[in-house]
Amino acid sequence: MGTDPNWTDDEDFGCNLDPVSQEAVTWFATMHADQVAPADQVAFRAWLRRDERHRAAYAEVERLWSGASELPIVRSRRRTKRIAVTRRTFGAGVLAAVVGAGTWTAYQQHPFADYRTATGERRTVKLADDSTVDMAGATAMSIDFSSELRLITLHRGEAYFSVVSTTSRPFVVEAAAGRTMAAGTAFNVDYVSDDDVRVTVARHAVAVRVGTEGVRLDAGSQLTYGRENIGAPQTIDPASELGWRDGRLVFISQPFGRVIASLNRWRQGRLMVMGSALAARPVTLIIDLQKSGNILATLEDTLPIRVVNVTPYLTLVFEA
Repeated sequence: MGTDPNWTDDEDFGCNLDPVSQEAVTWFATMHADQVAPADQVAFRAWLRRDERHRAAYAEVERLWSGASELPIVRSRRRTKRIAVTRRTFGAGVLAAVVGAGTWTAYQQHPFADYRTATGERRTVKLADDSTVDMAGATAMSIDFSSELRLITLHRGEAYFSVVSTTSRPFVVEAAAGRTMAAGTAFNVDYVSDDDVRVTVARHAVAVRVGTEGVRLDAGSQLTYGRENIGAPQTIDPASELGWRDGRLVFISQPFGRVIASLNRWRQGRLMVMGSALAARPVTLIIDLQKSGNILATLEDTLPIRVVNVTPYLTLVFEA
């Protein structure tokens, strides 16, 4: 793999990364070029075997690219310009196009949803049955009320449901693979990913179901479910867990990746955690949403992390 000064159009991106991450990005571009020389294939495999950090860094680059490559703007550019993923096009030219001009936010907001909030926005929706929904930032949901069922589909984000009791129509919130069913109650659904949906009950109880598995969740309890399973209920303090409704985020021994996912709903630009070990690290933080613009400086002061600003729209967070 020879040195190519054109592998990226953004000098800051390359210069701010540590040497291992920079090598990983360059190797990724090399291996996704139109033609890959046999010598480069051999050298790449040797580079991966040489150090576990090489494999981890390359996996993170793949994760970053796979998360961005299916955005509509990337598909459109590939059709109209037939852009190849090369040293040059993988650099800031494509990356900035992916995350620039709010395209990531637009993609996440589900434009055909019935109700949406922008990043940093809070909104209360009154439903036809007089139930209410408090929506956190970057949240999207759809409503489907019938004579037999009150169905809410939470496409992404977080919402607090205050449900009016009725014996004739259950109230159901679908998020990813699970369903949360209530009668008259108050509960919160936090949809981070298909494998990370968290249900918190403030009043009375709900029933959570994934596939054939079902769990009753009482007030003051919380559980997390994924595509195929439901976690065990945990006793929590609803006032702390649902602090976003009062303008603050409270994280008590929460995985750093989940903290970042929550922050992405409240601040402009996208933060990405680069490393599974860092994403799993438990942290305790209290964040004033009115001051979320200063959160990166606070995180750097209190945690062993290093922040790399790729563009005004994308910031990578590495373990220091």
